[in-house]
Amino acid sequence: MNDIGMTLASGQPVYDRHNSHVHGDVMRLLPAAFARINAEGRKFLIEEVAFDRIVGETVCVPTTDADEIVWAKRPKRFGHSRFVKNRTPEPCDKVVVILKKDDFEDYYVLITAFVGKRPEPEPWDRNANGNSLPFWNSHALVWGSEEVIPGTETTNCPW
Repeated sequence: MNDIGMTLASGQPVYDRHNSHVHGDVMRLLPAAFARINAEGRKFLIEEVAFDRIVGETVCVPTTDADEIVWAKRPKRFGHSRFVKNRTPEPCDKVVVILKKDDFEDYYVLITAFVGKRPEPEPWDRNANGNSLPFWNSHALVWGSEEVIPGTETTNCPW
């Protein structure tokens, strides 16, 4: 566990785990994002924090029928992710932060953080819900923005 010297608005410290998925240079935005998050005793937090300016680019973009869509597996994932090949990241004023409360102490562990809007879990994810499929049928990750496992690319929807 790595003490990153940041706390939530509700006072709990936040620690980074050795294998967190902090995307790009979003770490610079975390002090301001954490200052707006009240844990309210929750065990698991998924927070979308809006800023008053563009803070980066999101790689999860809305798609249309005109887009070139493929699916591929990303490392450490259990299913295929939807990608769009003919698009680029889009300016965004939001950061998503996912935190988990420690089971014994009053602190939170950073699971992931990225520039973008709160997505739904992917359809293959154990936390998938009724919104997952509609969301991922209308959104995709920009091809080249995330590492994929070679040989897993397909043009046939696997879910």
